[in-house]
Amino acid sequence: MSELKIAITDDDEAVRESLAAVLDLPGRVIATHPHGLAFIEAVKSDTPDVAFLDLKMPQLSGLDTLRRLSPLSFPVIMVSAHGDIATAVEAIRLGAFDFIEKPFTPVTVEAALARAIEEREVPVDTLSLDGLTSREREIAETLNRGLTNKEIARELDISPRTVEIHRARVFAKLGVRNVAELVRIMSR
Repeated sequence: MSELKIAITDDDEAVRESLAAVLDLPGRVIATHPHGLAFIEAVKSDTPDVAFLDLKMPQLSGLDTLRRLSPLSFPVIMVSAHGDIATAVEAIRLGAFDFIEKPFTPVTVEAALARAIEEREVPVDTLSLDGLTSREREIAETLNRGLTNKEIARELDISPRTVEIHRARVFAKLGVRNVAELVRIMSR
């Protein structure tokens, strides 16, 4: 098996070094970039297998970087201390694979990397929403728009607990673990 090429882009040198230290294991080649423009330039000549990309950077944000690289040919894991559901949904719509929050742990980073590698090696499943009830489909669509449970409850005039129950059923029926995976399915 060839070496796994991992790109890390973050304007904070300490974060770049920390991520590189966590990810630097035998069989991996790590490339770091101080901003989105440097990452875009590097991708032109050497496409990574997986990339970690900071959301909030000067000059070019992580979302703007995703827009310029679209469509992506490799999984991107967004990293941010300032994430919210709407931003995470937008990142997934732009092609990001996953979203992890700072401060991160080595376990969180390795788990995100493992999921990205696994996803890359598994053919895309054409999962259908046909198995959802009409209410579950409504919940899935509002989650896809980036709404929180409370916002969904207000919009659909139901209790937040009812939203949680339907959300759990949607996740179980579609085989997803989080909103990011749901958005990825609904964007197909």
